[in-house]
Amino acid sequence: MKKQVLLVLFMALTAFLLGAVTSAWAEETEMVRSNETIIKKSTLVEKVKGGEIDWGNEMIYAAGEGVMPKASQEPNRAKAYLMAKSFARMQAIANLLMVIEGTAISYEGYGKDYMAQDETLRQKIEGFVRGVEILRDEKVSVEGDTVVKVTVGTKIYGKANPGTAFLERIAQQPTPNLEGAPAKVVIDIPKEAAKKTEPVAAWQQGPFTSVIIDTRGFRVTRAMSPKIRRTDGSEVWGTIRVSPEFALETGIVSYAVTMEMARNSTRCGSNPLIIKAIGRAGGKAMCDVVISDEDATLLLEENNKTKFLDQCKVIFIVDAPNSLQSGRK
Repeated sequence: MKKQVLLVLFMALTAFLLGAVTSAWAEETEMVRSNETIIKKSTLVEKVKGGEIDWGNEMIYAAGEGVMPKASQEPNRAKAYLMAKSFARMQAIANLLMVIEGTAISYEGYGKDYMAQDETLRQKIEGFVRGVEILRDEKVSVEGDTVVKVTVGTKIYGKANPGTAFLERIAQQPTPNLEGAPAKVVIDIPKEAAKKTEPVAAWQQGPFTSVIIDTRGFRVTRAMSPKIRRTDGSEVWGTIRVSPEFALETGIVSYAVTMEMARNSTRCGSNPLIIKAIGRAGGKAMCDVVISDEDATLLLEENNKTKFLDQCKVIFIVDAPNSLQSGRK
């Protein structure tokens, strides 16, 4: 009888100890487990120095890597993992800042141009970047070493995001002279496109809920604050004047690579006005869209009826990032 009691006590103690060990092991492995979250991206991802800009989902991504110290250098593997992850995050943050600096903001320049002119803006952007969260981390083996790779990301627009900071900076600038062509604007209209004569209204009826401008074939650069222009370079629309809060929260335009993607945009609505661009314009960045003078007049007339431009319900269909037509100036 005593043997049976002792056996039961022994088995209970063994189970307790195994449970404690298993719990401790699980706790430690939880600390080093890779967060291999799948990041869903659109078909409009632009690869730039330092990372990627997903213009379809309006996200910016960057990655960084850190090598885990070997067991002989750091026996505590959880600590080794966290050391590598911390280094990888710092590298990813540096890369994310590089992406933002290389992003086209307007025809006047890129992120680095605006940040160089405004120290307060630079500090604000750097503050946003330092606070980004890790979206994904994973361990990979590289030539016998274990490398921790992390991906960080931020939305382009919204509170405490870089795109909104740039748009706020632009909104503070004096309103340009909309009657004439702004200085340093280059107009690029191919001869065959300039011959367009068919009025857009020939096959569409309002009232319209938005405007879709098809720019495919003109290598229009994606930017945070593009404009729509006439053939002489004068502005049709784009300067933030009406409903700035909406613009700062969501951006000036949405981008798409197909008509289907444009029609599925939350900005589109049930009856978009569809216009075919005849060229592009810009300065440091060729991000502005040129439409015919007739289409410009119609666009403004229709906007007076339903105010879709005032609500930034504008979608540009652009060349896919990996196509021959796509590219920066």
